[in-house]
Amino acid sequence: MPDFLIEEKRNYGIDCRKAMWASDEIHAIYHECGLPDILSDADFVVETEDSILLIEYKNANIPEARAHATATTEYDPFQSKKFNKIVSKFYDSLHYLRLMGKEKPIHYIFVLEYPKGDSASRKMLRNRLKKRLPFELQKRISAEKRLIDSVSVLNISEWNSDTKYGRYPILPVSQLGT
Repeated sequence: MPDFLIEEKRNYGIDCRKAMWASDEIHAIYHECGLPDILSDADFVVETEDSILLIEYKNANIPEARAHATATTEYDPFQSKKFNKIVSKFYDSLHYLRLMGKEKPIHYIFVLEYPKGDSASRKMLRNRLKKRLPFELQKRISAEKRLIDSVSVLNISEWNSDTKYGRYPILPVSQLGT
């Protein structure tokens, strides 16, 4: 198991040394199996003593993203195509978790940094995600079996200050000691 999970632009990473298990391999496995056009994947999985943290990470505030953005191309998580992709990453990652035998309660967390992001927009995004994730489905079908236990949309600061998630801080790569 890696000590640190590094995001694709290699600017930030998650310190997983306190995790029971952690991985960023879903993407690679789906590609190796010829499934990237069929299945999307969340960026990271962190297993704690009592749950699975399924983490999607997007940082549109890093220099690379800002350099390519214009007023009309800035990242907007509410745009239908982008929003639907965030939803599908949860559902499509369930295949991996099931095959890995990860049956603990799943918390889907979207760690999001973007130019127009604030606590109100993250709360609105969380509420919109909640309507598209299987909360109502599992309530109607089974009181015992669950596909998801919670959804959160947090920025890096909120993640790091959270009592549960902050045990696995998201830090600039230069601070991870890799």
